[in-house]
Amino acid sequence: MLTIRKAREEDAKAVGRVHREAIREQSRGHYTDEQIEAWTSPRPPGHFEKVIREKEMYVAEEDGEVVGFGGLHVEAAEVDAVFVSPTAAGRGVGLKLLWTVEERAREAGLKSLRLDASLNAIGFYERAGYELKGMGERRLWNAAVIPCAHMSKEFAD
Repeated sequence: MLTIRKAREEDAKAVGRVHREAIREQSRGHYTDEQIEAWTSPRPPGHFEKVIREKEMYVAEEDGEVVGFGGLHVEAAEVDAVFVSPTAAGRGVGLKLLWTVEERAREAGLKSLRLDASLNAIGFYERAGYELKGMGERRLWNAAVIPCAHMSKEFAD
């Protein structure tokens, strides 16, 4: 059974694993091997713990294993990330995480959300009601740059 819950610092290792696996598996064909390696390179110690502490992050858990995560940066009105393990992809896990993030955004009084989607995730976000605003680049933590899609969604009152 799938459960969505607020992430805890002890989820950081599993979040990092899902992040790497999802990028390596689902981004092929959209990004070069060099971009994928830069994107999945080891983070500084404590990176995901810090993200969990400082932003709102939710995890999808199935049979005691984290299979996805989604984040919200309330101050920026931004979906920080939605990643799903390749073993759980295609089963609605990402959508349930996104709905959780959107619900929390509404509770915080936000009228819209923006995000920078990876090229392979554009269709996912469009199906969830996000509109493509343009193409751009995203600077990663290690200064590498990857192409992305700027997207946003207005919430109905």
